[in-house]
Amino acid sequence: GRFPHAPRTAATGASEAFATGVPALDALLGGGLPRGEFTELVAERSGSGSAQVLHTLVRSVTASGQFLALVDGADTFDVDAAEPDALARLLWVRCRHASEALQAADLLLRDPNFPLVVLDLQFNAARELRKIPGTVWFRFQRLPDSHAPTLLVITPFALVSHVAARVRVRMSLDAHALDAPPEKILPQLRFDLLRATTHAAEPRIAQAG
Repeated sequence: GRFPHAPRTAATGASEAFATGVPALDALLGGGLPRGEFTELVAERSGSGSAQVLHTLVRSVTASGQFLALVDGADTFDVDAAEPDALARLLWVRCRHASEALQAADLLLRDPNFPLVVLDLQFNAARELRKIPGTVWFRFQRLPDSHAPTLLVITPFALVSHVAARVRVRMSLDAHALDAPPEKILPQLRFDLLRATTHAAEPRIAQAG
């Protein structure tokens, strides 16, 4: 009361979620990606909407003045579709194989400069992904670091064990429609909550709009 302009984080604590900027997804997860936890976004086919989610997340996080690390498992991120201001706060790690991506994620999850790490494995070969032992995810979650990083893993099928939330994204638009601006695309996204241990007790379905 004596200092009305002082930050309130000391009194109320940090937000419990990273807002993605996608209204339907944030509503489904109770505000966004749970901080200090792992979330899996399952995009079962090309054109399902994961790219739109990723670009919106980059805009949302960087607009808040934070840094984001993107581990691009198959070097598919469309950098030309991102705003220059967002790119200034994005660390883009371009990989060719899932094994390289996992090594990069291991390092970045230990770096307190990146409170949010995105590991995009959607376009890596299924044979690569099926060789990933479950102990990898367990090790990531047990990294000896006090900053409790938040990890979003984008996959073509359910893959990550012990996630706080698993969401499937789907969108029925043709290739030409994908060139539309975000405000036209985002309302077309559909999300199914497949697993939740933090903000929800049972699977739900949400759509934008």
